[in-house]
Amino acid sequence: MKKPSRVDYAFAVGKVRALEKKLVSQAVFRQAADESDFQSAVKIIFEAGTFSEEMVEIKDSEALDEYLEKEIKSLRVLMSELLLEKDLLRIFDEDEKPQKAMPQAQGCGYAFIRDYIRHRIDLANIKIFCRIKYSGLSREKLENLILKGGFLDEKIFLQNFSLSFSEFGEKIQATPYKELWTKATDTLDEEETFIALERGIEDFLMKHLQRAKYIVFGPEPVFAYGLAKRRELSLVRLVGIGKLNQIPSTILKERISETYV
Repeated sequence: MKKPSRVDYAFAVGKVRALEKKLVSQAVFRQAADESDFQSAVKIIFEAGTFSEEMVEIKDSEALDEYLEKEIKSLRVLMSELLLEKDLLRIFDEDEKPQKAMPQAQGCGYAFIRDYIRHRIDLANIKIFCRIKYSGLSREKLENLILKGGFLDEKIFLQNFSLSFSEFGEKIQATPYKELWTKATDTLDEEETFIALERGIEDFLMKHLQRAKYIVFGPEPVFAYGLAKRRELSLVRLVGIGKLNQIPSTILKERISETYV
């Protein structure tokens, strides 16, 4: 079957451009996190985005998870309609397992999507490396978990395993991950939390996806919208569960990452 041209994505891009306008901003999620109760927080998010009326009727975590599962399934159906190539849909499905998505990403012919998956692999390796060192686990453990296919050769993690966090930071100083690493490890040293690392990873990936806004035709804007919407649903759950469990707003807001809009 002939590969679709970029112009063949004209309808799909037009559709997601309209949908993008109703994605929820980081500021709205942070505002919702400041609300005193679950219902008030959900109402703010609901009014800012595109959600079914069912959302405002949610009362507990079980109902919230059921609702979000339906939304995720609806998003998958939409992506199956708008992504005209099966390999791209597979990459979308395997977003959280980047090494599994890498064969399709390498052969898809779209540098933006391939590079996104390569960044995913690098960031997964940074997270694995950081957690293993912090937990005092062995180099062998790292060797068993490290992923291949990113921009960073996996050897940089294995050969520098004995270095301190700051020393390792010097090894990746010329990479796009230097700032993320510094902020994450400083927070880990000072506060003994991985929050800055987790949020930094999500921020980095979203900033990459935001570049798709400037691509006129092709699958990239569709792919980016799908992942942005999926992240939005994750943030709905983060804020919702946080409010139901009476998590302080300051802690919730620390976990709210960059959004597409």
